[in-house]
Amino acid sequence: MVASAALVTAMGLCALGGTGLAALLWRHGRALPGTRPLAAFLLLVGGWSVGLLIPGRFGAALMALAPLGGALFVHVAAALTGRAGRNIRWAYAVGAVAALIALLGGTGRFLPWPGAGTLFRYEGAGLVAGAATVALAAAGHAMLVAARSTADGVRRRQLTSVLLSSALGLLSVSGLAFPVFGIEAYPWPLLLLPVYLVVLAYAVLRYRLMAVNRWAVRAVCWGLLVALAALVSALSAGFAAERAGAPFLWTAAALLGGLGLAGPLRRLADRIVYPGGEVTADDLARWRRELQEAGDEAALAATAERLLGERLALADPTDLDTFDLERAPPGPRRVAGVLAELVAQARDDLDRRRSFAERQRLAELGALAATVAHDLRNPMNIIAMAVADAAPDTRGEVRIQLARMDALVRDLLDYAKPWRVEATDVDLADTLSQLGGEVATDISPDLSLRADAGRLRQALANLLDNARAAGGRVLLTAERRPDGVVVDVCDDGPGIPAEIRASLFQPFVSRSQGGTGLGLAIVAKVMAAHGGSVSLAQRPGWSTCVRLRFPS
Repeated sequence: MVASAALVTAMGLCALGGTGLAALLWRHGRALPGTRPLAAFLLLVGGWSVGLLIPGRFGAALMALAPLGGALFVHVAAALTGRAGRNIRWAYAVGAVAALIALLGGTGRFLPWPGAGTLFRYEGAGLVAGAATVALAAAGHAMLVAARSTADGVRRRQLTSVLLSSALGLLSVSGLAFPVFGIEAYPWPLLLLPVYLVVLAYAVLRYRLMAVNRWAVRAVCWGLLVALAALVSALSAGFAAERAGAPFLWTAAALLGGLGLAGPLRRLADRIVYPGGEVTADDLARWRRELQEAGDEAALAATAERLLGERLALADPTDLDTFDLERAPPGPRRVAGVLAELVAQARDDLDRRRSFAERQRLAELGALAATVAHDLRNPMNIIAMAVADAAPDTRGEVRIQLARMDALVRDLLDYAKPWRVEATDVDLADTLSQLGGEVATDISPDLSLRADAGRLRQALANLLDNARAAGGRVLLTAERRPDGVVVDVCDDGPGIPAEIRASLFQPFVSRSQGGTGLGLAIVAKVMAAHGGSVSLAQRPGWSTCVRLRFPS
Protein backbone atom coordinates (compact mmCIF):
# COMPACT_ATOMS: atom_id res chain seq x y z
CA MET A 1 0.00 0.00 0.00
CA VAL A 2 1.34 3.41 -0.93
CA ALA A 3 1.37 6.44 1.36
CA SER A 4 -1.49 8.93 1.27
CA ALA A 5 -1.42 11.81 -1.23
CA ALA A 6 -0.92 14.37 1.56
CA LEU A 7 2.04 12.47 2.99
CA VAL A 8 3.57 11.95 -0.45
CA THR A 9 3.20 15.67 -1.19
CA ALA A 10 4.73 16.71 2.15
CA MET A 11 7.67 14.32 1.92
CA GLY A 12 8.24 15.24 -1.73
CA LEU A 13 8.33 18.92 -0.81
CA CYS A 14 10.71 18.06 2.04
CA ALA A 15 13.06 16.25 -0.34
CA LEU A 16 12.98 19.03 -2.92
CA GLY A 17 13.21 21.77 -0.30
CA GLY A 18 16.06 20.08 1.54
CA THR A 19 18.03 19.60 -1.68
CA GLY A 20 17.39 23.14 -2.90
CA LEU A 21 18.25 24.77 0.43
CA ALA A 22 21.39 22.66 0.75
CA ALA A 23 22.56 23.77 -2.70
CA LEU A 24 21.76 27.41 -1.89
CA LEU A 25 23.68 27.36 1.38
CA TRP A 26 26.61 25.45 -0.10
CA ARG A 27 26.93 28.04 -2.86
CA HIS A 28 26.26 31.30 -1.01
CA GLY A 29 27.21 30.60 2.60
CA ARG A 30 30.66 29.04 2.42
CA ALA A 31 32.27 31.75 4.55
CA LEU A 32 29.67 31.64 7.35
CA PRO A 33 30.15 29.29 10.32
CA GLY A 34 27.73 26.39 10.44
CA THR A 35 26.40 26.61 6.87
CA ARG A 36 28.22 23.54 5.54
CA PRO A 37 26.93 21.17 8.27
CA LEU A 38 23.52 22.84 8.00
CA ALA A 39 23.48 22.14 4.25
CA ALA A 40 24.41 18.50 4.91
CA PHE A 41 21.70 18.27 7.59
CA LEU A 42 19.02 19.61 5.24
CA LEU A 43 20.13 17.22 2.49
CA LEU A 44 20.04 14.25 4.87
CA VAL A 45 16.57 15.14 6.19
CA GLY A 46 15.40 15.40 2.58
CA GLY A 47 16.79 11.93 1.87
CA TRP A 48 15.28 10.58 5.07
CA SER A 49 11.85 11.89 4.01
CA VAL A 50 12.21 9.97 0.73
CA GLY A 51 12.77 6.81 2.77
CA LEU A 52 9.27 7.19 4.25
CA LEU A 53 7.81 6.84 0.76
CA ILE A 54 9.75 3.70 -0.33
CA PRO A 55 8.58 0.61 1.57
CA GLY A 56 11.29 -2.02 1.55
CA ARG A 57 14.97 -2.38 2.34
CA PHE A 58 16.09 0.82 0.65
CA GLY A 59 13.54 2.90 2.52
CA ALA A 60 14.50 1.22 5.81
CA ALA A 61 18.18 1.91 5.08
CA LEU A 62 17.44 5.61 4.59
CA MET A 63 15.51 5.66 7.87
CA ALA A 64 18.61 4.23 9.59
CA LEU A 65 20.54 7.42 8.77
CA ALA A 66 18.57 9.45 11.32
CA PRO A 67 21.42 9.40 13.93
CA LEU A 68 23.75 11.05 11.41
CA GLY A 69 21.20 13.84 11.15
CA GLY A 70 21.39 14.23 14.92
CA ALA A 71 25.20 14.46 14.72
CA LEU A 72 24.96 17.11 12.02
CA PHE A 73 22.55 19.10 14.19
CA VAL A 74 25.11 19.00 17.02
CA HIS A 75 27.71 20.31 14.54
CA VAL A 76 25.38 23.17 13.54
CA ALA A 77 24.72 24.03 17.19
CA ALA A 78 28.44 23.94 17.99
CA ALA A 79 29.24 26.27 15.11
CA LEU A 80 26.50 28.72 16.13
CA THR A 81 27.60 28.78 19.76
CA GLY A 82 31.35 28.72 19.14
CA ARG A 83 31.79 25.46 21.06
CA ALA A 84 33.22 23.31 18.29
CA GLY A 85 35.83 20.75 19.30
CA ARG A 86 35.65 17.27 20.77
CA ASN A 87 31.85 17.55 21.04
CA ILE A 88 31.60 17.28 17.26
CA ARG A 89 33.86 14.23 17.04
CA TRP A 90 31.90 12.43 19.75
CA ALA A 91 28.61 13.33 18.08
CA TYR A 92 29.70 11.92 14.74
CA ALA A 93 31.08 8.79 16.41
CA VAL A 94 27.79 8.15 18.24
CA GLY A 95 25.74 8.87 15.11
CA ALA A 96 27.85 6.62 12.89
CA VAL A 97 27.81 3.70 15.36
CA ALA A 98 24.04 3.96 15.92
CA ALA A 99 23.36 4.11 12.18
CA LEU A 100 25.61 1.09 11.58
CA ILE A 101 23.84 -0.90 14.31
CA ALA A 102 20.47 -0.11 12.74
CA LEU A 103 21.68 -1.04 9.25
CA LEU A 104 23.11 -4.37 10.41
CA GLY A 105 20.44 -5.29 12.95
CA GLY A 106 17.37 -4.04 11.11
CA THR A 107 15.88 -0.61 11.47
CA GLY A 108 12.20 -1.52 11.49
CA ARG A 109 9.37 -2.14 9.07
CA PHE A 110 6.61 -0.43 7.12
CA LEU A 111 3.07 -0.98 8.38
CA PRO A 112 -0.38 -0.20 6.99
CA TRP A 113 -1.58 2.86 8.86
CA PRO A 114 -5.02 4.49 9.09
CA GLY A 115 -5.34 7.34 6.62
CA ALA A 116 -1.63 7.38 5.78
CA GLY A 117 -1.43 4.22 3.68
CA THR A 118 1.90 3.02 5.08
CA LEU A 119 4.08 4.31 7.88
CA PHE A 120 7.49 3.26 9.18
CA ARG A 121 7.92 1.89 12.72
CA TYR A 122 11.33 1.70 14.36
CA GLU A 123 11.87 -1.77 15.95
CA GLY A 124 14.73 -3.70 17.49
CA ALA A 125 18.07 -2.17 16.54
CA GLY A 126 16.15 0.71 14.99
CA LEU A 127 15.10 1.79 18.48
CA VAL A 128 18.82 2.23 19.26
CA ALA A 129 19.09 4.54 16.26
CA GLY A 130 16.00 6.43 17.41
CA ALA A 131 17.34 6.77 20.95
CA ALA A 132 20.72 8.00 19.67
CA THR A 133 18.98 10.55 17.45
CA VAL A 134 16.96 11.87 20.40
CA ALA A 135 20.08 12.03 22.60
CA LEU A 136 22.07 13.94 19.97
CA ALA A 137 19.19 16.34 19.35
CA ALA A 138 18.96 16.93 23.09
CA ALA A 139 22.73 17.63 23.26
CA GLY A 140 22.48 20.16 20.43
CA HIS A 141 19.54 21.91 22.05
CA ALA A 142 21.36 21.99 25.38
CA MET A 143 24.26 23.81 23.72
CA LEU A 144 21.87 26.34 22.17
CA VAL A 145 20.02 26.92 25.47
CA ALA A 146 23.28 27.36 27.39
CA ALA A 147 24.60 29.86 24.82
CA ARG A 148 21.30 31.76 24.82
CA SER A 149 21.40 32.19 28.60
CA THR A 150 24.63 34.22 28.34
CA ALA A 151 23.91 36.03 25.05
CA ASP A 152 22.18 39.35 24.59
CA GLY A 153 20.87 41.62 21.86
CA VAL A 154 20.81 40.33 18.30
CA ARG A 155 22.78 37.21 19.22
CA ARG A 156 20.15 36.22 21.78
CA ARG A 157 17.35 36.77 19.27
CA GLN A 158 19.12 34.61 16.70
CA LEU A 159 19.52 31.70 19.14
CA THR A 160 15.89 32.12 20.18
CA SER A 161 14.81 31.85 16.54
CA VAL A 162 16.82 28.65 16.09
CA LEU A 163 15.32 27.12 19.25
CA LEU A 164 11.79 28.00 18.14
CA SER A 165 12.42 26.44 14.74
CA SER A 166 13.79 23.33 16.48
CA ALA A 167 10.59 23.10 18.51
CA LEU A 168 8.72 22.95 15.20
CA GLY A 169 11.12 20.22 14.07
CA LEU A 170 10.52 18.14 17.19
CA LEU A 171 6.79 18.51 16.69
CA SER A 172 7.03 17.41 13.04
CA VAL A 173 9.05 14.23 13.69
CA SER A 174 6.79 13.27 16.59
CA GLY A 175 4.53 11.76 13.93
CA LEU A 176 6.93 8.81 13.73
CA ALA A 177 6.24 8.05 17.40
CA PHE A 178 2.63 7.14 16.61
CA PRO A 179 3.48 3.58 15.40
CA VAL A 180 6.03 3.07 18.17
CA PHE A 181 3.49 3.85 20.89
CA GLY A 182 0.50 2.39 19.06
CA ILE A 183 -1.33 5.69 18.57
CA GLU A 184 -3.66 4.78 15.69
CA ALA A 185 -4.15 8.28 14.30
CA TYR A 186 -3.09 10.07 11.15
CA PRO A 187 0.56 11.22 11.59
CA TRP A 188 -0.30 14.84 10.84
CA PRO A 189 2.87 16.28 12.46
CA LEU A 190 4.93 14.84 9.59
CA LEU A 191 3.17 17.23 7.23
CA LEU A 192 5.03 20.09 8.97
CA LEU A 193 8.48 18.73 8.08
CA PRO A 194 8.96 20.82 4.87
CA VAL A 195 8.07 23.96 6.81
CA TYR A 196 10.59 23.04 9.51
CA LEU A 197 13.48 22.88 7.01
CA VAL A 198 12.76 26.35 5.64
CA VAL A 199 12.22 27.86 9.08
CA LEU A 200 15.44 26.31 10.46
CA ALA A 201 17.59 27.54 7.56
CA TYR A 202 16.12 31.02 7.82
CA ALA A 203 16.49 31.13 11.61
CA VAL A 204 20.18 30.22 11.36
CA LEU A 205 21.06 32.64 8.58
CA ARG A 206 18.55 35.50 8.77
CA TYR A 207 21.13 37.79 10.38
CA ARG A 208 24.03 36.83 8.13
CA LEU A 209 23.08 35.82 4.59
CA MET A 210 20.97 38.26 2.58
CA ALA A 211 20.73 35.84 -0.37
CA VAL A 212 18.57 33.58 1.81
CA ASN A 213 16.32 36.51 2.65
CA ARG A 214 15.83 37.42 -1.01
CA TRP A 215 14.96 33.81 -1.74
CA ALA A 216 12.62 33.74 1.27
CA VAL A 217 10.58 36.64 -0.13
CA ARG A 218 9.78 34.61 -3.24
CA ALA A 219 9.05 31.51 -1.15
CA VAL A 220 6.72 33.37 1.20
CA CYS A 221 4.97 35.07 -1.73
CA TRP A 222 4.28 31.76 -3.46
CA GLY A 223 3.37 30.17 -0.13
CA LEU A 224 0.72 32.82 0.45
CA LEU A 225 -0.59 32.27 -3.08
CA VAL A 226 -0.78 28.49 -2.62
CA ALA A 227 -2.40 28.91 0.82
CA LEU A 228 -5.03 31.18 -0.73
CA ALA A 229 -5.69 28.61 -3.46
CA ALA A 230 -5.86 25.78 -0.91
CA LEU A 231 -8.34 27.74 1.22
CA VAL A 232 -10.58 28.47 -1.77
CA SER A 233 -10.32 24.84 -2.88
CA ALA A 234 -11.33 23.59 0.57
CA LEU A 235 -14.28 25.97 0.75
CA SER A 236 -15.41 24.97 -2.71
CA ALA A 237 -15.13 21.24 -2.09
CA GLY A 238 -18.66 21.13 -0.73
CA PHE A 239 -20.04 23.71 -3.15
CA ALA A 240 -21.44 22.12 -6.28
CA ALA A 241 -19.70 18.90 -5.26
CA GLU A 242 -21.97 16.97 -7.57
CA ARG A 243 -20.28 18.66 -10.49
CA ALA A 244 -17.10 16.87 -11.49
CA GLY A 245 -14.00 18.97 -11.30
CA ALA A 246 -15.64 21.85 -9.39
CA PRO A 247 -12.92 22.05 -6.65
CA PHE A 248 -10.22 21.95 -9.32
CA LEU A 249 -11.87 24.76 -11.25
CA TRP A 250 -12.20 26.87 -8.12
CA THR A 251 -8.55 26.22 -7.23
CA ALA A 252 -7.41 27.23 -10.72
CA ALA A 253 -9.55 30.36 -10.51
CA ALA A 254 -8.02 31.16 -7.10
CA LEU A 255 -4.50 30.77 -8.50
CA LEU A 256 -5.25 33.00 -11.47
CA GLY A 257 -6.90 35.57 -9.20
CA GLY A 258 -3.94 35.40 -6.87
CA LEU A 259 -1.59 36.30 -9.70
CA GLY A 260 -3.49 39.56 -9.93
CA LEU A 261 -2.65 40.14 -6.26
CA ALA A 262 1.08 39.64 -6.86
CA GLY A 263 1.90 43.21 -5.85
CA PRO A 264 0.13 43.17 -2.45
CA LEU A 265 1.38 39.63 -1.79
CA ARG A 266 4.96 40.71 -2.55
CA ARG A 267 4.67 43.66 -0.16
CA LEU A 268 3.22 41.39 2.53
CA ALA A 269 6.07 38.89 1.99
CA ASP A 270 8.57 41.73 2.27
CA ARG A 271 7.13 42.70 5.64
CA ILE A 272 7.25 39.12 6.86
CA VAL A 273 10.84 38.49 5.77
CA TYR A 274 12.20 42.01 6.33
CA PRO A 275 10.38 43.34 9.40
CA GLY A 276 11.13 47.04 9.73
CA GLY A 277 12.84 47.13 6.35
CA GLU A 278 10.19 48.89 4.28
CA VAL A 279 11.54 51.71 2.10
CA THR A 280 8.91 53.92 0.46
CA ALA A 281 9.17 55.92 -2.73
CA ASP A 282 9.20 59.10 -0.63
CA ASP A 283 12.17 57.73 1.35
CA LEU A 284 14.07 57.01 -1.85
CA ALA A 285 13.35 60.46 -3.30
CA ARG A 286 14.40 62.27 -0.13
CA TRP A 287 17.56 60.19 0.36
CA ARG A 288 18.58 60.64 -3.27
CA ARG A 289 18.04 64.41 -3.08
CA GLU A 290 20.03 64.86 0.15
CA LEU A 291 22.89 62.65 -1.03
CA GLN A 292 23.18 64.55 -4.32
CA GLU A 293 23.54 67.80 -2.36
CA ALA A 294 26.83 66.56 -0.83
CA GLY A 295 29.79 68.40 -2.33
CA ASP A 296 32.57 65.96 -1.48
CA GLU A 297 33.29 62.47 -0.11
CA ALA A 298 33.31 63.60 3.54
CA ALA A 299 29.94 65.33 3.21
CA LEU A 300 28.52 62.30 1.37
CA ALA A 301 29.66 59.90 4.12
CA ALA A 302 28.28 62.19 6.85
CA THR A 303 24.91 62.50 5.08
CA ALA A 304 24.66 58.72 4.57
CA GLU A 305 25.48 58.08 8.23
CA ARG A 306 22.88 60.60 9.36
CA LEU A 307 20.15 59.18 7.09
CA LEU A 308 20.82 55.62 8.21
CA GLY A 309 20.83 56.65 11.88
CA GLU A 310 17.50 58.46 11.43
CA ARG A 311 15.93 55.51 9.60
CA LEU A 312 17.06 53.02 12.24
CA ALA A 313 15.73 55.33 14.98
CA LEU A 314 19.01 55.46 16.87
CA ALA A 315 19.25 57.72 19.91
CA ASP A 316 22.04 59.64 18.18
CA PRO A 317 21.52 59.40 14.38
CA THR A 318 25.14 60.40 13.74
CA ASP A 319 26.64 57.63 15.89
CA LEU A 320 26.52 54.14 14.35
CA ASP A 321 29.44 52.78 16.40
CA THR A 322 27.10 51.12 18.90
CA PHE A 323 24.99 49.49 16.16
CA ASP A 324 26.35 46.19 14.84
CA LEU A 325 24.98 46.25 11.30
CA GLU A 326 26.67 42.96 10.36
CA ARG A 327 24.58 41.12 12.93
CA ALA A 328 21.43 43.19 12.63
CA PRO A 329 18.08 41.65 11.62
CA PRO A 330 17.19 41.51 7.92
CA GLY A 331 15.02 44.66 8.03
CA PRO A 332 17.72 47.13 9.12
CA ARG A 333 20.28 45.38 6.92
CA ARG A 334 17.98 45.76 3.94
CA VAL A 335 17.54 49.48 4.66
CA ALA A 336 21.33 49.82 4.87
CA GLY A 337 21.71 47.94 1.57
CA VAL A 338 19.23 50.20 -0.23
CA LEU A 339 20.93 53.29 1.18
CA ALA A 340 24.35 51.91 0.18
CA GLU A 341 23.17 51.58 -3.42
CA LEU A 342 22.00 55.21 -3.40
CA VAL A 343 25.33 56.29 -1.89
CA ALA A 344 27.18 54.44 -4.66
CA GLN A 345 25.04 56.21 -7.27
CA ALA A 346 25.66 59.59 -5.58
CA ARG A 347 29.40 58.85 -5.44
CA ASP A 348 29.43 58.03 -9.16
CA ASP A 349 27.56 61.27 -9.85
CA LEU A 350 30.03 63.17 -7.65
CA ASP A 351 32.95 61.61 -9.55
CA ARG A 352 31.39 62.57 -12.87
CA ARG A 353 30.87 66.15 -11.71
CA ARG A 354 34.42 66.28 -10.36
CA SER A 355 35.84 64.86 -13.61
CA PHE A 356 33.85 67.34 -15.66
CA ALA A 357 35.04 70.21 -13.48
CA GLU A 358 38.61 68.92 -13.74
CA ARG A 359 38.38 68.72 -17.53
CA GLN A 360 36.96 72.23 -17.64
CA ARG A 361 39.71 73.51 -15.38
CA LEU A 362 42.41 71.82 -17.45
CA ALA A 363 40.92 73.25 -20.64
CA GLU A 364 40.93 76.73 -19.13
CA LEU A 365 44.45 76.18 -17.81
CA GLY A 366 45.57 74.97 -21.24
CA ALA A 367 44.16 78.08 -22.90
CA LEU A 368 45.82 80.22 -20.22
CA ALA A 369 49.14 78.41 -20.64
CA ALA A 370 49.10 78.88 -24.39
CA THR A 371 48.34 82.57 -23.94
CA VAL A 372 51.08 82.95 -21.31
CA ALA A 373 53.63 81.12 -23.47
CA HIS A 374 52.83 83.27 -26.48
CA ASP A 375 52.63 86.58 -24.60
CA LEU A 376 55.65 86.04 -22.34
CA ARG A 377 58.29 84.39 -24.47
CA ASN A 378 58.65 87.27 -26.94
CA PRO A 379 59.07 89.85 -24.13
CA MET A 380 61.47 87.45 -22.38
CA ASN A 381 63.64 87.29 -25.50
CA ILE A 382 63.61 91.10 -25.78
CA ILE A 383 64.60 91.42 -22.07
CA ALA A 384 67.45 88.93 -22.56
CA MET A 385 68.80 90.94 -25.53
CA ALA A 386 68.29 94.27 -23.73
CA VAL A 387 70.52 93.30 -20.83
CA ALA A 388 73.30 91.86 -23.03
CA ASP A 389 75.44 94.93 -22.35
CA ALA A 390 74.44 95.32 -18.70
CA ALA A 391 76.71 94.71 -15.72
CA PRO A 392 77.55 91.06 -15.11
CA ASP A 393 75.60 90.97 -11.80
CA THR A 394 72.51 92.43 -13.44
CA ARG A 395 72.83 90.15 -16.42
CA GLY A 396 73.13 87.06 -14.16
CA GLU A 397 70.10 87.99 -12.05
CA VAL A 398 67.98 88.59 -15.14
CA ARG A 399 68.99 85.21 -16.57
CA ILE A 400 67.97 83.50 -13.31
CA GLN A 401 64.53 85.15 -13.31
CA LEU A 402 64.02 84.46 -17.01
CA ALA A 403 64.89 80.80 -16.40
CA ARG A 404 62.25 80.67 -13.66
CA MET A 405 59.67 82.19 -15.96
CA ASP A 406 60.58 79.73 -18.73
CA ALA A 407 60.28 76.78 -16.28
CA LEU A 408 56.85 78.01 -15.23
CA VAL A 409 55.70 78.23 -18.84
CA ARG A 410 57.03 74.72 -19.59
CA ASP A 411 55.32 73.26 -16.50
CA LEU A 412 52.07 75.00 -17.34
CA LEU A 413 52.07 73.62 -20.87
CA ASP A 414 53.01 70.13 -19.68
CA TYR A 415 50.38 70.04 -16.93
CA ALA A 416 47.57 71.40 -19.07
CA LYS A 417 47.98 69.27 -22.19
CA PRO A 418 46.37 65.81 -22.43
CA TRP A 419 48.84 62.94 -22.49
CA ARG A 420 48.90 59.20 -21.98
CA VAL A 421 51.43 56.78 -20.52
CA GLU A 422 52.96 53.76 -22.22
CA ALA A 423 53.82 51.30 -19.46
CA THR A 424 56.81 48.97 -19.77
CA ASP A 425 58.92 47.00 -17.27
CA VAL A 426 61.17 49.63 -15.69
CA ASP A 427 64.19 48.97 -13.46
CA LEU A 428 63.85 51.49 -10.65
CA ALA A 429 67.51 51.47 -9.61
CA ASP A 430 68.58 52.11 -13.19
CA THR A 431 66.06 54.96 -13.51
CA LEU A 432 67.38 56.51 -10.31
CA SER A 433 70.98 56.33 -11.51
CA GLN A 434 70.02 58.37 -14.59
CA LEU A 435 68.84 61.26 -12.39
CA GLY A 436 72.19 61.76 -10.69
CA GLY A 437 72.81 63.36 -7.30
CA GLU A 438 73.51 61.83 -3.90
CA VAL A 439 70.51 59.87 -2.62
CA ALA A 440 70.45 57.19 0.06
CA THR A 441 68.45 54.21 -1.25
CA ASP A 442 66.75 51.13 0.13
CA ILE A 443 65.38 49.28 -2.90
CA SER A 444 64.40 45.61 -2.92
CA PRO A 445 66.78 43.60 -5.13
CA ASP A 446 65.76 43.24 -8.79
CA LEU A 447 62.72 45.42 -8.23
CA SER A 448 60.91 46.45 -11.41
CA LEU A 449 57.52 47.98 -12.02
CA ARG A 450 55.14 48.67 -14.87
CA ALA A 451 55.44 52.37 -15.68
CA ASP A 452 56.12 54.91 -18.40
CA ALA A 453 59.90 55.39 -18.11
CA GLY A 454 59.86 59.07 -19.09
CA ARG A 455 57.00 60.04 -16.79
CA LEU A 456 58.49 58.00 -13.93
CA ARG A 457 61.79 59.92 -14.29
CA GLN A 458 59.83 63.19 -14.33
CA ALA A 459 57.93 62.33 -11.14
CA LEU A 460 61.05 61.15 -9.29
CA ALA A 461 63.03 64.20 -10.45
CA ASN A 462 60.34 66.54 -9.10
CA LEU A 463 60.22 64.73 -5.76
CA LEU A 464 64.00 64.58 -5.38
CA ASP A 465 64.37 68.26 -6.30
CA ASN A 466 61.80 69.17 -3.63
CA ALA A 467 63.50 66.93 -1.05
CA ARG A 468 66.95 68.38 -1.75
CA ALA A 469 65.55 71.93 -1.63
CA ALA A 470 64.20 71.18 1.85
CA GLY A 471 67.80 70.58 3.02
CA GLY A 472 69.38 67.70 4.90
CA ARG A 473 69.39 64.05 3.95
CA VAL A 474 67.29 62.42 1.22
CA LEU A 475 66.14 58.77 1.16
CA LEU A 476 64.39 56.76 -1.56
CA THR A 477 62.91 53.38 -0.63
CA ALA A 478 60.97 50.93 -2.79
CA GLU A 479 59.38 47.58 -2.06
CA ARG A 480 56.83 45.25 -3.61
CA ARG A 481 53.66 44.64 -1.62
CA PRO A 482 50.66 42.40 -2.34
CA ASP A 483 48.74 45.32 -3.87
CA GLY A 484 51.62 46.77 -5.91
CA VAL A 485 54.92 48.65 -5.63
CA VAL A 486 55.39 51.42 -3.06
CA VAL A 487 58.08 54.09 -3.52
CA ASP A 488 58.85 56.59 -0.73
CA VAL A 489 60.93 59.77 -1.17
CA CYS A 490 61.83 61.21 2.25
CA ASP A 491 63.79 64.13 3.64
CA ASP A 492 64.57 65.44 7.12
CA GLY A 493 63.89 69.10 6.35
CA PRO A 494 61.45 71.38 8.19
CA GLY A 495 58.42 69.39 7.08
CA ILE A 496 55.14 70.36 5.40
CA PRO A 497 53.29 73.37 6.88
CA ALA A 498 49.93 72.28 8.30
CA GLU A 499 48.00 74.83 6.26
CA ILE A 500 49.00 73.29 2.90
CA ARG A 501 49.06 69.55 3.71
CA ALA A 502 45.48 68.97 2.47
CA SER A 503 46.10 70.75 -0.86
CA LEU A 504 49.77 69.86 -1.36
CA PHE A 505 49.21 68.04 -4.66
CA GLN A 506 47.01 70.74 -6.19
CA PRO A 507 48.42 73.20 -8.77
CA PHE A 508 50.23 76.32 -7.50
CA VAL A 509 50.81 74.94 -4.00
CA SER A 510 54.50 74.83 -3.11
CA ARG A 511 56.57 74.38 0.03
CA SER A 512 59.83 75.58 -1.51
CA GLN A 513 61.02 79.11 -2.22
CA GLY A 514 61.14 79.85 -5.90
CA GLY A 515 59.07 76.81 -6.91
CA THR A 516 56.46 77.02 -9.65
CA GLY A 517 53.83 75.22 -7.58
CA LEU A 518 53.29 72.64 -10.32
CA GLY A 519 55.92 69.99 -9.51
CA LEU A 520 53.80 67.95 -7.09
CA ALA A 521 50.66 68.51 -9.17
CA ILE A 522 52.47 66.95 -12.13
CA VAL A 523 53.53 64.03 -9.90
CA ALA A 524 49.86 63.51 -8.95
CA LYS A 525 48.87 63.56 -12.62
CA VAL A 526 51.60 61.05 -13.48
CA MET A 527 50.38 58.66 -10.78
CA ALA A 528 46.72 59.06 -11.79
CA ALA A 529 47.67 58.20 -15.37
CA HIS A 530 49.31 54.99 -14.09
CA GLY A 531 46.22 54.08 -12.06
CA GLY A 532 48.17 54.67 -8.85
CA SER A 533 48.22 57.35 -6.19
CA VAL A 534 50.47 59.82 -4.37
CA SER A 535 50.14 60.74 -0.72
CA LEU A 536 52.07 61.80 2.34
CA ALA A 537 53.44 58.99 4.49
CA GLN A 538 55.36 58.69 7.74
CA ARG A 539 58.68 57.01 8.49
CA PRO A 540 60.53 57.19 11.80
CA GLY A 541 63.43 59.64 11.62
CA TRP A 542 62.14 61.56 8.59
CA SER A 543 60.08 64.73 8.67
CA THR A 544 58.51 64.39 5.20
CA CYS A 545 57.82 61.34 3.05
CA VAL A 546 55.92 61.35 -0.24
CA ARG A 547 54.60 57.91 -1.20
CA LEU A 548 54.01 56.72 -4.75
CA ARG A 549 51.82 53.62 -5.01
CA PHE A 550 51.88 51.75 -8.34
CA PRO A 551 49.23 49.02 -8.84
CA SER A 552 50.25 45.43 -9.52
